[in-house]
Amino acid sequence: MPKVQEPLFYSQVECPICKTTNDYENVKVGSYTESARDTDFCPTGRIWQNPAYQKYDPLLFFMATCKKCFYTQEFNSEFKNWQKDTAFKTYRLKNVQEKHLAEFLKEDGLIKFLGSHLDQGRFPFESAVIKFMLGIYDEKLMERSSKLDLGRYYLRIGWLFRTNGDQLQGATAGTTGFLYKLKNTAAAASQILPNYDARINDLKTLLEHDFAMVFTDMPQAGQLKSQAESVIKEVLLSVTPLKQAGEKLVDLFDQAEKSLACSQDTSDGKYFEYATFSDFLLKAKQLWDGVPLSETEALIKARDYYQSAYESGDKIAAGAGQIQATYLIAELSRRTGNYENANSFFNQVIRTGRDIVNNRKGDASTINYAKKLLETAMEQGRLCRKESEGQAK
Repeated sequence: MPKVQEPLFYSQVECPICKTTNDYENVKVGSYTESARDTDFCPTGRIWQNPAYQKYDPLLFFMATCKKCFYTQEFNSEFKNWQKDTAFKTYRLKNVQEKHLAEFLKEDGLIKFLGSHLDQGRFPFESAVIKFMLGIYDEKLMERSSKLDLGRYYLRIGWLFRTNGDQLQGATAGTTGFLYKLKNTAAAASQILPNYDARINDLKTLLEHDFAMVFTDMPQAGQLKSQAESVIKEVLLSVTPLKQAGEKLVDLFDQAEKSLACSQDTSDGKYFEYATFSDFLLKAKQLWDGVPLSETEALIKARDYYQSAYESGDKIAAGAGQIQATYLIAELSRRTGNYENANSFFNQVIRTGRDIVNNRKGDASTINYAKKLLETAMEQGRLCRKESEGQAK
């Protein structure tokens, strides 16, 4: 019987932050096959040539995490060869070192919390999610973080949730997305109140300290001041309970979102000292709001970062790169219940795709890719309109 090939080989890379030499796993080409891809490019039907690795998602090896300081970056040629990157070493390395180490040294900080709960052998899915979160956190520590890369990482977290028994199994994308939107809208409204409160207090201070000096000759100045102070008191008495009510509203939607995630938890065992991986994620989210609790929340963040990258032109190349990013924004918007945005971007994909195909812009591979995405966008656009009409009813 022929020997089954080992699908991994190792590369030694020195951590740019703490100088620890790590052995990182590389997946050999051809070690697994995929039967298809979902409409947001999520791989489906994965089969490893070596059956012993069937429990591992290749995304577990997508990010490289230092075993000592938990510094995490995408495991690509750029990271493998960072020591040869003069621009990185000269202009970025010192800043990255300082910021990462400052966060790592926080005993109750996110980096130590996430990194100390990595165990690829026992918890491959959970460790893959954690490595992506560490990578996102490190990317956001950079002076100029890549919106495109942040979108790519959140998208893959969404894929991990989906292919490993999403915690929101049975809950609709629209429900979760709507709760997330409600919470953020309430939070945005509440942020107005403290500023309004501060400005009214400024007005109160002006009346108390400067009014008498400025209006020395004004008839009935005392009466005006008394009336103004009375109204200000009335405003302040109204703002305080309004602020408290706003905070309650945010908390209400936040708890509903967390309860939805917990109620759909499909895990069947403890995760370290936590009853479930959901409990662990909830704790992590208390430390950093960037932690997604579900596939839908991860896809919402991916959508927003992709759209930000698209609007700013961040690392999105013309041609195939542009049409792919446009399509992903549309499809992720559809999956998360933002049908108006989805329809707008599906139309953009169709216009751009037709332009590339009809005018033969780009090489043969770009044209063929545009044709394929054009067909998919038209099909998903029809599905989006059907879904949005059903929601309207």
